[in-house]
Amino acid sequence: MIERLRGDRGTGLRTDVVVLGGGLAGLTCALQILRARPGTGVVVVERAAFPLPEAAHKVGESTVEASAHYFETVLGLRDHLKSAQLRKEGLRFFGPYGGNEDIVPRLEVGVSRSLPTWTYQLDRGRLENELARRVRAAGATLLEGTTVEEVELGDDEHRAVLRGSPHGSVSGRWLVDASGRRALLKRKLGLRESVGHDVNAVWFRMAKRIDLEEFDGAGAPADPEARKAWLARVEGNRWQSTNHLMGAGYWTWLIPLASGSTSVGIVADERFVPFHTVNRFDRALAWLHANEPEVARDVARSRDLLQDFHVLRHFAHGCKRVFSTERWCLTGEAGVFLDPLYSPGSDFIALANSYITDLVVRELDGQDVGRRAEDYDRAYLGTFRAALPTWEKQYALMGNPQVWAAKVAWDTLAYFAVNSLMITSGAFLDLAFTESLGEPWERYQRVAERVQRFFREWAEVDEGAVEAMAFIDLCAPLYLRFNVEILVAEEPDALRRRFHEHFRTLERVAVELMRGAALRQGLDLRPEDVDPLAFDLGAALRARRPGRRSTRFVGPELAEE
Repeated sequence: MIERLRGDRGTGLRTDVVVLGGGLAGLTCALQILRARPGTGVVVVERAAFPLPEAAHKVGESTVEASAHYFETVLGLRDHLKSAQLRKEGLRFFGPYGGNEDIVPRLEVGVSRSLPTWTYQLDRGRLENELARRVRAAGATLLEGTTVEEVELGDDEHRAVLRGSPHGSVSGRWLVDASGRRALLKRKLGLRESVGHDVNAVWFRMAKRIDLEEFDGAGAPADPEARKAWLARVEGNRWQSTNHLMGAGYWTWLIPLASGSTSVGIVADERFVPFHTVNRFDRALAWLHANEPEVARDVARSRDLLQDFHVLRHFAHGCKRVFSTERWCLTGEAGVFLDPLYSPGSDFIALANSYITDLVVRELDGQDVGRRAEDYDRAYLGTFRAALPTWEKQYALMGNPQVWAAKVAWDTLAYFAVNSLMITSGAFLDLAFTESLGEPWERYQRVAERVQRFFREWAEVDEGAVEAMAFIDLCAPLYLRFNVEILVAEEPDALRRRFHEHFRTLERVAVELMRGAALRQGLDLRPEDVDPLAFDLGAALRARRPGRRSTRFVGPELAEE
């Protein structure tokens, strides 16, 4: 419930839960709490005023399977997503080829048709307007146009001092910081933790559709038959995918929005793309002309449709604590953030908000959640740290078409088989269940980390050459099976068996990746010769006399049963 207070501190509000920030993380957290415990007093404090603009509002416009399930099912947004947002046609990657003057010969990793489990491209302004409406309808108080000037933590309740609101303050038993990069609590408590991943991003929106299937290949157009075959190998279209155009140390994204705009971004390692070369629109456009000329030509023809331009330096960051026994929590970018590649941000919001909701509901219903808060904090930050190797030190691989394609093949399978299933099944909330996965779970985590290091070792000895129009289909049988199983509801024993089966399958995939890499160097190894935790490609090449190097493309066979 919400009470009004008067006294020495002026007019204020007292409630059960105060959420600092009414963006994606804060609004979804408020809605989840209210759906789990109707009648809970929730006040959301947000600097912006609603309605928000569509298209040119915020970055973070793509969901993957776990976050799509969270939005659809946990938050009950399926009707909005299907009627007001775009269905996403998976992730799609194009490796470098020549001067990138023509999209057709570039190596492609992506779906040939729609995957069974839906994902979405999100117009953030449109989504957050809908979330604000639903949060209010569920009973929350939304203080828009209001700035938090100070946060005071107390034994019985926490207090936020406000500016721009008729209420001088708001106090609550629980405090959730969803203030994004303002990171109010992180700054106040000195919780920021640096990570080794240091990458920058710039992005802008164009008030038009950018369809790479309509790129003209003006510099070196493909022959008509090759283009016809390229178009035919994908049912439907490519423009609804999250499209990634790759090069050494960078990727450029193309994300369509339901409002008709297209989001264009450049994410790059400073060592390969100095920030000052892309930190203004004209500089970014010049860089695109040099590195992704087909995108540049399309954008340059419609400069009058430019809607915005934003930059973000050193975006990855960790945190020493996100959930406290003293009834404060962090969610979204106020806590941790990895990288926009593979769109993990909303997955981490789903994780954090679900942990927070469980703590809030239990404590307000009279339970002692001190131990649980400690366990959830350890589990959440452990998940973040375990995920880091997927991105950290890996941007150099983006210029190697073969190694990067194999990495995407592995990362996608691992995400479907383990990471997303942890969220959609609810296993992540049952720490006893996770612990019951035992040694196979621990071994899989070691294998997953080792595979990421192996990709770098592979790139050191393999120039990555691939044939024109090479393709890895993320709709091949194993991908389809794992994708379908993301939403299969099972009892704990059956779910445990499924996880164990997935761990074994992924270990076999890791072995085949390593064998394939060796074979490209002329070294034919048996499966029993490869221990995925210990295999050293460089040492194997030095120890044995390789045969003739092969141009065999490693990747497509990994998708087969």
